[in-house]
Amino acid sequence: MDTPSVHPALLSRRALLGGTVGALAAVSLAACGSDSGTAGGKGRGGTLTVGFDNEPTTLDPALSSAISSDRNVLNLFYDTLLRQDRDGSFVPALADRWTEDGRTVTFTLREGVTFHDGTPFDAEAAAFNLRRVIDPATRSTKAAALKNVGSVDVVDARTLRLTLKASDPLLLIHLAHEPGMMASPTAVKAGDYGRKPVGTGPFVFDAWRSKVQLTGKRNPTYWRRATDGSALPRLEQVVFRFVTDTKVLRAEVTTGGVQLVRTLPPEEFNQLAGDKQITMTDTGVRRSYYVALNVTRAPFNDPKVRAAFAMAIDREGVGKAAAGGQYDLAPSFATAKDWFYDPSITPPALDPAGAKTALGGTPVPITVVARRRAPDPTIAELLQSQLTAAGFAPKVEVLEAQTQLDRMRKQDFDAALLVIDIPRLDPSLSFDPYFSSRGSNNWSGLADSTLDRLLDTAAASEDRAVRKQAYVEVQKRIVDENYWVFLHQPKSPLIHSAKLSGIVLDVDGQWRLDEAALAS
Repeated sequence: MDTPSVHPALLSRRALLGGTVGALAAVSLAACGSDSGTAGGKGRGGTLTVGFDNEPTTLDPALSSAISSDRNVLNLFYDTLLRQDRDGSFVPALADRWTEDGRTVTFTLREGVTFHDGTPFDAEAAAFNLRRVIDPATRSTKAAALKNVGSVDVVDARTLRLTLKASDPLLLIHLAHEPGMMASPTAVKAGDYGRKPVGTGPFVFDAWRSKVQLTGKRNPTYWRRATDGSALPRLEQVVFRFVTDTKVLRAEVTTGGVQLVRTLPPEEFNQLAGDKQITMTDTGVRRSYYVALNVTRAPFNDPKVRAAFAMAIDREGVGKAAAGGQYDLAPSFATAKDWFYDPSITPPALDPAGAKTALGGTPVPITVVARRRAPDPTIAELLQSQLTAAGFAPKVEVLEAQTQLDRMRKQDFDAALLVIDIPRLDPSLSFDPYFSSRGSNNWSGLADSTLDRLLDTAAASEDRAVRKQAYVEVQKRIVDENYWVFLHQPKSPLIHSAKLSGIVLDVDGQWRLDEAALAS
């Protein structure tokens, strides 16, 4: 790995990330250090097989929508302009240095890097990628991340300049992740890009069989080096097997059929305790289950019906049934360790009788859509029982992942049971996509000017106190208006074979596998 010093002007940005990310970073470093006995080239070669429950809908980072999981796959094929280390600081990647001057950011790009198809990586290619995200015609799910970029200018072959419309303290965070991932302009222009990704990353796309598996092979000319100077990546091949049955995933990691899994529910990972062939580390990641309510149509365009729904749900009961004792409760995406957490924010108390009174005694028919993946159908059935007792007439539809996503995008649902991994890189990535009227994942169809104002205030400021107050008000409004009902937050440890080392985690817990190695 190249290890030039962090740009001094950017060190203060660590403060934006807050305590939870720092804790996550420290744990993951201790658990998975970047070399783990592979110095000098030991442990090279071999195929890593990953059990993955959340197949991407596209491998185009400009269009990816599964914020909590897609990057685990995208990191195989793509590099970003800069990388964000575990402590929240920024280090060079495809840009080897950068400077800030008022509202301009100038990147000096690394020499000698090519895309997997032989296309040179230069300032024109970088500009193509950023302009593509910004262009409304692309309909990029990452466009909001670059909303403050006024122009993208090529100064020369190695120099790229961004001129901002407004100060943006989050810009470098975004450019260190999906919005800053660089795709081959040649491949993008060729069409069908989401199925045939071409980046500069450690692995070259090989094949993708929908609902079966995706394969990446070692990039023999990868530009990054390990700390000992040896070539990366260490693995010869990575195979993502798409398996949604959590019992199968648990069995596969036990028998060695897969060496790494994205997540398992507590009922499954508890059974792995004591297995010396398996490593489990609580890195601080939690899975936040919630119910999104569609406010664009009846019945949830009525605040009284939303309030009744919130009063009907026994969150503690759902958590105990679905996650045993391995969960936390919170009224939003915040965890108790987050700097924007406020203990005074509490959801409505469980009150089935009050909910029934609010509904006026007439059962309200609703449909709850859930994904066909444990424990989601079980949770949906629990919700159905609780809602029935509170005067609703609920049905449950269990859908495949793509079908559920399509329904969400079309806002063709009443209530939807969903889950994301937290914490994220910044609270803006937890709240903006879902609650801003411009958000890429605004499933509920919210058009709340108060939320928009608060979210804009939080995103625009570098002052921690200002940001916290704005996010506290955001959470209060979501809870007061009952736009969503937040359930429980199960623990989600990193689970892998004891033979696998060198996993590097992004600050939000998603993987990088360029330094990973398998012991013989």
